[in-house]
Amino acid sequence: MSNVAIMREYLQDQNVVMEEVQENDGGVFFRTRQGFDNGGSVVVVIAFNEREDLVDLQLYGIASIKDPLKKEAVHNFINELNVNYRFAKYMEVEGDISAQYSFHLEENKINPAYVVDSLLMLIRTAEENYPKFMKLQWA
Repeated sequence: MSNVAIMREYLQDQNVVMEEVQENDGGVFFRTRQGFDNGGSVVVVIAFNEREDLVDLQLYGIASIKDPLKKEAVHNFINELNVNYRFAKYMEVEGDISAQYSFHLEENKINPAYVVDSLLMLIRTAEENYPKFMKLQWA
C-alpha cells in the first residue's frame, strides 16, 4: 500500500476530514482548515512528493502583515521563532506568514500517527504564537 493510501486510511479511521488533491507533478496533498481557540485559523496541509518519500507539513494563513514598515519587526520575530523551535520553521512571503516542518520517510515507510502528532505540534506552536503575530500586526 502506498504512503498516501496509508495516510488516507489513517485519517478516515481517525475521523479526520481532509480534502485530497492530486498535483500535476505526481505529488499528493491533504488539506483542511483549523481554527485556533484564541481566534484566527490556518489552512493545514500534509503534502507528499511524487516518490512519497518526503512529507511536508504546512500551515498557511497564520497572519498577514503587509505593512512595509513592520517587515523588519516581523522578520526579527520569525528569526527568533526559528532559533527557538527545533522543528517548526516560520516564513514570510509578501506579508503572509506560514510555518512548515519537513521530513524524509526512512525506508519509504510512513507512520501516520507520527505525521499527525507532528502536525498537531506544528499547529500548537502556531496557535501559541498567533497572539504575538497579531500584536505585531496591530501595533
